Amino acid sequence: MFEELSPEELASTGSAGAKPKEEWAPIQPVPDDVPRAFPRHRHGKPTAWWKYLDAEGHLLGLAVRFDLPDGGKDVLPLTYCEGPEGKREWRWKSFPALRPLYGLNKLATRLDAPVLVVEGEKAADAAGMRFPDYVVVTSPGGSKAAGKADWSPLKGRRAAIWPDKDEAGADYANAVAKATSEAGAVFVAIVDVPPDFPEAWDLADDVPPGHDDAELLALLNGAQPFERQAETSMPFGYSMRADGLYWQDPNDADKPAQKLSGPFEVLAETRDVDGNAWGVLLRWHDHDGRPHEWPMARAMLAGDGADARKLLLDGGLYVAPGKGARDKLTAFLASVQTEARARAVTRIGWHDRAFVLPNETFGKTDGERVLLQSLAGPDHAFNVRGSLDDWKESLARYAIGNSRLALALSAAFAPPLLYLAGEESGGINFVGRSRAGKTTILRAAGSVWGGGGVGGFIRTWRATDNGLEGTAEGHCDALLCLDEMGQIDPRIVGETAYMLANGGGKSRARRDGSGRKPAQWRLLFLSTGELSLAEKMNEAGKRPKAGQEVRLVDVPADAGAGMGIFEELHGLPTPEALSRHIKDASTRNYGEPCRAFLRKLSKIDPDEIAAAVSQGRAEFIKAHVPQDASGQVLSVAGRFALIAAAGTLATVFGILPWEVGEAARAAATCFNAWLERRGGAGAAEVDTGLAQIRRFLEAHGSARFEPIGTDTSEVRIINRVGFRKQDADGRWEFFVLPGAFKSELCAGLDSSMMAKEMVARGFIVPDKTGGKTAIRKNLPGMGLVRCYHIAAAFLEADGEGPANV
Repeated sequence: MFEELSPEELASTGSAGAKPKEEWAPIQPVPDDVPRAFPRHRHGKPTAWWKYLDAEGHLLGLAVRFDLPDGGKDVLPLTYCEGPEGKREWRWKSFPALRPLYGLNKLATRLDAPVLVVEGEKAADAAGMRFPDYVVVTSPGGSKAAGKADWSPLKGRRAAIWPDKDEAGADYANAVAKATSEAGAVFVAIVDVPPDFPEAWDLADDVPPGHDDAELLALLNGAQPFERQAETSMPFGYSMRADGLYWQDPNDADKPAQKLSGPFEVLAETRDVDGNAWGVLLRWHDHDGRPHEWPMARAMLAGDGADARKLLLDGGLYVAPGKGARDKLTAFLASVQTEARARAVTRIGWHDRAFVLPNETFGKTDGERVLLQSLAGPDHAFNVRGSLDDWKESLARYAIGNSRLALALSAAFAPPLLYLAGEESGGINFVGRSRAGKTTILRAAGSVWGGGGVGGFIRTWRATDNGLEGTAEGHCDALLCLDEMGQIDPRIVGETAYMLANGGGKSRARRDGSGRKPAQWRLLFLSTGELSLAEKMNEAGKRPKAGQEVRLVDVPADAGAGMGIFEELHGLPTPEALSRHIKDASTRNYGEPCRAFLRKLSKIDPDEIAAAVSQGRAEFIKAHVPQDASGQVLSVAGRFALIAAAGTLATVFGILPWEVGEAARAAATCFNAWLERRGGAGAAEVDTGLAQIRRFLEAHGSARFEPIGTDTSEVRIINRVGFRKQDADGRWEFFVLPGAFKSELCAGLDSSMMAKEMVARGFIVPDKTGGKTAIRKNLPGMGLVRCYHIAAAFLEADGEGPANV
């Protein structure tokens, strides 16, 4: 082998003298019996060499390095050639076109591994050590010879390119990206080398000061997808000139060309994963020179195209007046074609490993852009203003020590975790009197995602349930802020809250009677109201189900420190002053925190995130949930744990300027406030049922229960439901007839479940012989009948545990 040659074996078997290229042809692979010896070269002894092998591991040739006296280097190809009269020898001659890649044998044995392309064999070896999960390859001949290599082995592979930190490196990376795309690579990306890296730095060099290997891996995983310039096929008669789109009548060449619009580019044709929702991605500049991009759904052109032209005009693109010009522009948009493709989606949020916002996409996109494309056009509040540092300084730091504010900011980062961690949707409702600062909570949380306009990022409950479906879908995997629950119809508030947390809208029919796909979403929403969900439903005479109150959790907005939502004023004179400050800060800085969060989050393995959330849930429940808590309480605790995990993650990412434990402390404080307001850790429907039965006995104990053991001649019982009797201590115990227990005491409840629960808590004395919840007892005028024996201590108990009977 070449690396095992002794100095004597490096003697000449040929010379460096030039001969006509056509006289010597490389033989590939090199026969096994050929001596491994270098020919003499004027540079002297090589300082390094790299073997090029084919997919089976056979030798194809070498790249040989010489260090020059002036400090430079020269890397030359060495191949085994056949020359005149069949003579064979090693020659300083390049590989034949197309040239093989360095690392073909590794590509062939690691078919599922991602590929990293670097410039130079030395860098390839070093990169292979740094990034063992990647197969590292390079092409022979240096930075200007990328186009001469055979990139076909990268067909169907995912490839990233790490350029050297110089102009030649950038040119090489772009050339490789184009070549690998044309060769059929399914994904090609180029690493963005930080600007503070030294000039000419490559992966064979030491990591620059202030950086580390973990950052290098993050740069590699976050490499930006390569966008290849695609050919656009102009429909017949149309041309795009410097000042706009023109149409020339093909039947009348002497007639002047008609200008249809200002200039724009057709960047790609769009479609969804099923090959539907086709459209075109357009880019233009308005009259102020600001760029605009818009994925236009071609379905908008089904009529006269007015909706599409309206959005182009709104974005500052000139559109010629007149029906003829408008129709020709519509025809162009409907028929123009380009080779470039982009993936269209109809809602924001996660799509596989990509997170889509209306104006930006994060994460892995499999080599093509993923864009939000809507028939309604852009209408959202996911806007950006100010900087992350200003947001942290002017707003986020004031949440330290303020549990409600810290919980809301942590909750703002939680929605993207729902999909990654497999968590359920749900909401937090901050309940309290007017002017307590509840809207301030929403303003702060909403600033994480966006703002602008009168209401900023806040939406209102004042809508139909159908209207809120569209709002929910427009906030999928993002935060939804709903202000003032009091504005919604109390008859639908329960179902609407359940719908928002359940992640799906109603099934509806199209005009032809076929089913329309219902809206779907994953959502974590924050709400405010002067009334709780139960109190709001009571306005319409409705009682909330346990599932509804679990999905929308009522947390007291008042933090209990005499300052409304605040516990710490951070040097401001009054709670009102701090509230105004946060409001002002939320109008100056918004939208960037969520983008900084998504950039980092999208680079982490989802399994790691799921594991971290699961561990956080277990730790939160162990620390804050009673051991005998109901499943409903555990479910709510899981939501607070998710919020704590999100806030902690945002803190670790450097987005929230807090200590690591701040988010968990806020979540625990608010969870305990919810638990205290709820009245305990039992099942909500059981506690509600017990309270209902207790109210019935308190209201009708004398009027509808016939006394036993006393003179009843003057007692008149109307609509009797049972009997009552005093025990030895003078307390009343009740014997309720089964029908009345089911229809009146347990109206709207599961009477069987309530009876079993009351037995378990000692509130009902069961049949000790038959094991039934109802006993057999002789009752006046009725004989031996079944009835429920409610213990006297029931009216004295708090409903949380067994009665002391």
